[in-house]
Amino acid sequence: MCNRNYFTIPFYSIPLIILIVTSILHAGTTGKLTGKIKDAQTGELLVGANIIIEGTTLGSATNINGEYVILNIPPDRYNVKFSYIGYESVSVNSVVISVDQTTQLSVELNSQSLQFGEIFVTAKKPLVQKDVTSSIATISREEIEALPVSSFTELLSLQAGVVGSGSNLHIRGGRSNEVAYMIDGMLAVDPLLGGLATSVNNDAIQELSLLSGTFNAEYGNALSGIVNIVTRDGADKISAKLEYRTSEFGVKRYSDLHEARINGSLSGPLFVNNLKFFISAEQDKRGNYLPFGYNNDRSIFTKITSTQIPMMKISISNRGSLGRRQSYNHSYKFIPEQYTRRRTDSWHSSVTMTHTVMNNLFYDLRVSYFNQGYYSGIDKDTSQYLSTSQRTYFPIGTGFEFYSKADPVQLDDSRTITFDIKADAVWQFDNRNEAKFGIAFKKHKLKYYSVYDPKRNYPYINDYTTEPYEVAGYIQDKIELPYLVINLGLRYDFMNANNEYRNNPLDPTSFVKAKPRSQVSPRIGIAHPISDRTKLHFSYGHFFQNPDFQFLFENNQYDINVREPLFGQPNLDAQRTISYEVGVAHQLNDRTAINLTAYYRDITGLIGTRYYFPFVDGRFVGYTLYVNEDYANVKGFELSLDMRPDQYLSGGLSYTYSIAKGSASSETEQYPGTQESTQLYYLDFDRTHMLNASATYTIPKDEGPSLFNLRPFEQMDFSMIFRLNSGAPYTPGGRDVGFVERNSLRQPVTYTLDLMIGKDFTIVEGVRLRIFAELLNLTDHRNIIYVYRDTGEPDFTFEGNQSIEYMQDPSNFGPPRSIRIGATFRFR
Repeated sequence: MCNRNYFTIPFYSIPLIILIVTSILHAGTTGKLTGKIKDAQTGELLVGANIIIEGTTLGSATNINGEYVILNIPPDRYNVKFSYIGYESVSVNSVVISVDQTTQLSVELNSQSLQFGEIFVTAKKPLVQKDVTSSIATISREEIEALPVSSFTELLSLQAGVVGSGSNLHIRGGRSNEVAYMIDGMLAVDPLLGGLATSVNNDAIQELSLLSGTFNAEYGNALSGIVNIVTRDGADKISAKLEYRTSEFGVKRYSDLHEARINGSLSGPLFVNNLKFFISAEQDKRGNYLPFGYNNDRSIFTKITSTQIPMMKISISNRGSLGRRQSYNHSYKFIPEQYTRRRTDSWHSSVTMTHTVMNNLFYDLRVSYFNQGYYSGIDKDTSQYLSTSQRTYFPIGTGFEFYSKADPVQLDDSRTITFDIKADAVWQFDNRNEAKFGIAFKKHKLKYYSVYDPKRNYPYINDYTTEPYEVAGYIQDKIELPYLVINLGLRYDFMNANNEYRNNPLDPTSFVKAKPRSQVSPRIGIAHPISDRTKLHFSYGHFFQNPDFQFLFENNQYDINVREPLFGQPNLDAQRTISYEVGVAHQLNDRTAINLTAYYRDITGLIGTRYYFPFVDGRFVGYTLYVNEDYANVKGFELSLDMRPDQYLSGGLSYTYSIAKGSASSETEQYPGTQESTQLYYLDFDRTHMLNASATYTIPKDEGPSLFNLRPFEQMDFSMIFRLNSGAPYTPGGRDVGFVERNSLRQPVTYTLDLMIGKDFTIVEGVRLRIFAELLNLTDHRNIIYVYRDTGEPDFTFEGNQSIEYMQDPSNFGPPRSIRIGATFRFR
């Protein structure tokens, strides 16, 4: 038996198919600017006034009603100039544009006879976004840089309704693979095994948004939420950044963590002003607070953007990542070299071309190639693996606690290639209606090899290659009335497993072709601005998600000799959610606003397992099938307080109350087993109470306390993140306990406080240095993440007569305090 690690890793430049099509950025990666222009003295609407977004080729003119619309604006802060013959110009600075949102900006112009001269105004982003009809959390590049977080997934974990860490995030009580991750409008998930399949360093992100609960028809194949990332374009002038942080600064406690992260970016025009580039790269090495384990990630991102052709923008981007990691297993404490190691790689290339036909109409075409792989094992041929009967132990405790010689029982090796093509259009066909429509096609090539317990007589093996495909289309209309905004949409999804399967797993003559699956999902969202400070919203939608392909093709060689045979089904249906949401937003004063949202989710057809007993209906052996059987429902509310940043203070606070119950927390929870759950219980990832708070305090130049005519605290910043969560549920157990309800008790509350302190220095004109320190888990609180079921304690159990050393598993606790220091150079 061989290792079968035969897939090539394409971590190099891959030729792209460049289609000659007129097309700019995909719907879902840009925003809109609208407003009216009046005479400041008479109130008369001005027809034909000009609006220019400085530093871009975007602009418009007012119609006969004095109104203007500018579509297709990438998210950022802009200066907008308004002008009209015979009137003084007005320039509005720091106008914020966000993805999928409408920014309202109306001005009044003074006649030149009054001789005011050009007027400059600084815009304020509205605290209550009146056109948003569902829950959206938007995080700008400035906010990303201000907080002590190393990845965008850490930012997501700070949002209301989000539980978990890394790529294992649960949104509003859903499973972790119910989240769709989109980068520049294209999916970046593993279609075979599920979950996030790449990494993007923070420097490459222009804006990050989280759509939770409900979302428009342009987004699909997700049940719980959409993570939408828009990457940066090249700057107008050459700019660069280089940053390094480390825990190795001479204090052993923190140096032993072996954390070192270096990242940088370079941006600017490429020979001419209408051809720009952006490059960023990162290497993040981390040890572990546990006896062994590590994480080593590398990523690179490049983008070239051209606006040389009038009314057209072409972007070519490439994104690659490599990951090497090992987690901790207490039984392997003394032989870490023999425990499972994981490798990941990904390469994503895309071409986007957009043609702006008119100010109110643009369309785009996007083509992408996504290649990603996953390996989990110990890098040796399976013929050399030790069988479970060959394992030996150190003479500690019971003598069966810590391995002295052992190999993990499973090896996984997968590679997926996805070719994706999308076409979208946005048409503002009058002042009230913005229509979006589009189609998409995805073709996958999936390779998977896995073996469980390779040295037993009949090892459990998966070995297949298959090529399913998907098609989707949508149409939606955003109707913006003075006191009502309505989002109406309809989405169609189609999936063909493109495979044959046994209608009866035990009958080799029962092969049939898998039937294609399709579904239509309606979406509706309503926002009602009661006043200029208060808004109500309501949204409702049907959402579908195709199962991860591993559940369709499991054991498709139909090996019934293995113990507890489990089979996939290519005819599995899509999983379904019906979501409702209602909320109110109110601006308390000029700087703060409060949002309250209540939601309910009814989730059906989740993937689970069903056991078929032997000697019934002609079956000569028992087996298990993946089926659309599991159910869950989630209800709760989210309360958030948002603060508009000023030159000193910015921040926010969110509280979530949630109850997530279901029949199973994962697809394989009831395998192997002969009974399916008929009761709903608290899911493993349910957290009843979640509180997140963040704040940044900045001391500007020439301010702060004075000492001997110096201001030592000027240009300093202090950022804080506080998290508090209810403990995870667990099932009590032990001798003579009798029947107990699953997940009926709770682990202790967890909390962390993170702090970052920084100070800026100007080296020379255009060159700045910032030194900083990050203190994670500042209070050094020992958060409990696992307890023994008989005692409810993380470090003691009566079961198994275990030794003290084995009971005191350090992975039952979260990470202790860690400190990193670093420096950032910026050039512009």
